Amino acid sequence: MPSQEIGIPIPNVPHAVSVTLPTWEATVGYEEGQEWVTSKMNSGYPRFFIHQIIQKLCRKLEAKYGREGEACLVFPSYKVAKRCRQFIKEKSENSPHVRVLQLSTSEPANDYERLTKVGTTIGVVFFPKDLFPLAKNYWQHSGEVISSRMGEYVLKELFENDKDLHGLKGNWKQALQAQKIQSRSPSISASRASGRSSDSQVNEEVEKEFNTFIEQKYGRVLDFKFAKEAKRALKRRICGKVDKENDHDLEDIEHSRRGKQLTPSDVYLCPSGMASIFFAHYSLLNISEEQQISVCFGFPYTDTLSILKKFGPGVKFLGMGDDESLNELEKELEEGLEIMALFCECPSNPLLKTPNLKKIKELGDKFGFAIVVDETVGNFINIHVLPYADMVASSLTKVFSGDSNVLAGSLILNPSSRYYSRLKQFFDKEYEDLFWDEDALWLERNSRDFVDRVRIIDATTEKVVDLLVNNSKISRVYYPSIGPSKQYYDEIKNENGGYGGLVSFLFHKPDDAVSFFNRVDLYKGPSLGTNFTLACPYAILAHYHELDEIAQWGVDKNLIRVSIGLEDADELLEVFRKALE
Repeated sequence: MPSQEIGIPIPNVPHAVSVTLPTWEATVGYEEGQEWVTSKMNSGYPRFFIHQIIQKLCRKLEAKYGREGEACLVFPSYKVAKRCRQFIKEKSENSPHVRVLQLSTSEPANDYERLTKVGTTIGVVFFPKDLFPLAKNYWQHSGEVISSRMGEYVLKELFENDKDLHGLKGNWKQALQAQKIQSRSPSISASRASGRSSDSQVNEEVEKEFNTFIEQKYGRVLDFKFAKEAKRALKRRICGKVDKENDHDLEDIEHSRRGKQLTPSDVYLCPSGMASIFFAHYSLLNISEEQQISVCFGFPYTDTLSILKKFGPGVKFLGMGDDESLNELEKELEEGLEIMALFCECPSNPLLKTPNLKKIKELGDKFGFAIVVDETVGNFINIHVLPYADMVASSLTKVFSGDSNVLAGSLILNPSSRYYSRLKQFFDKEYEDLFWDEDALWLERNSRDFVDRVRIIDATTEKVVDLLVNNSKISRVYYPSIGPSKQYYDEIKNENGGYGGLVSFLFHKPDDAVSFFNRVDLYKGPSLGTNFTLACPYAILAHYHELDEIAQWGVDKNLIRVSIGLEDADELLEVFRKALE
């Protein structure tokens, strides 16, 4: 049964991405900073709540390297730390003294250490304590964060030096055998087949015996040595290469959901979905000859708009994201408006609107601006947006992972884009792989059944939508298959694609929304795309301090958003029925 205790991680594991806010009142209390809620919040969504392990690492760094009156925040590279320093200086009224320290962990010394050890570098930003909110703003908006797993590793390597914490404890043979768990991934096998030498072979009979033992005893503890292969496998999947059962020679599979032109070298892994949007914006700012504003088309997830507002020359916000908005933009472009890029979600979160990507592409070609599409909610199993975008961003934290225990993102460069050569040149010079190796290993395993999970979630969500649409207490349901922008979704929908797992809805009576949410027997907290159904009072959680402002864009303060999971459809429908009754 889903926990209804405030502050419990969802799932209840050390590196969980979501956190329990079980009632409407608890969500309000959290947003207002009420002690009865905040005192129980020991975890949270990683960009908003700095994990306790990372907090501990910061305290250690402050004690060892800090000066009087300073606080610090840790980032996954020196470059990122410098960007944070620049942000703090630009947004501060005075000229604060902000400094950056670079620290590295040691490289593995031998084959055994390569199983559990990797050399890595962090950037530590030290600033006056009263400027912590600004540093935290950069952390939240940019998404260029260190994960809790990376924080745990760095903490141990720099301060506690427990070499056994991150690997399988035991003898040499057991450690070797743990590597073989990785060979179960067709994508990794394909990576090996394309010219890379395999690791040391061990006796096959011993391998079978220990595979079972390691899998059962140690669960998903994986080896750093396989991180590069895991990342290659992830890039193949994101390219749309389909893993066929028992087919290890994936290089020969011609079918690709993205098209034959796209290769894994055009896929860039990021430490979060927001980091992929941030780096898309950052790269366009750097390759553009003139500093021009961008357009945010449609009401987006909150930090996308914050990035466009706070970094660069500004944003034109067309929050309705409908045909009228697009006509307005076209008119202004014809009258001389110049923009650098248009950012949109497909479909949007939380109103599930789909922009007219064909028309947007026509305008982009005609007036010379770039198009960045966030496909997180739709996902590439359901929709094909690449032909209409110069870059495609996605949060892999969501349904691609499903397990709600990894923060990750991807950014794809469209090889057919007129910006491709300039972007590729910039990425070759400036892009850093900030995606922590251990997180890559977890994500590779989590995503192996991505396609099957999407199919199940899509089918169940359609049934939930039918139930909600036919309930007299509910005034409106937001879902791509029933909304006014359905035609635009269908234009980009894959042949066997569905309409996704996210649905939002309103009750006729606001009190009914509160009553339903407090009583429905589901997990309740931030995030979406989880393997379990997850609900939240979206406007309260994401926009509590601007409820009147977001109302003008059609986002009602009583909106409930539900992300459907893998539960038995009939059982899940019964949970909804009981709460509705």
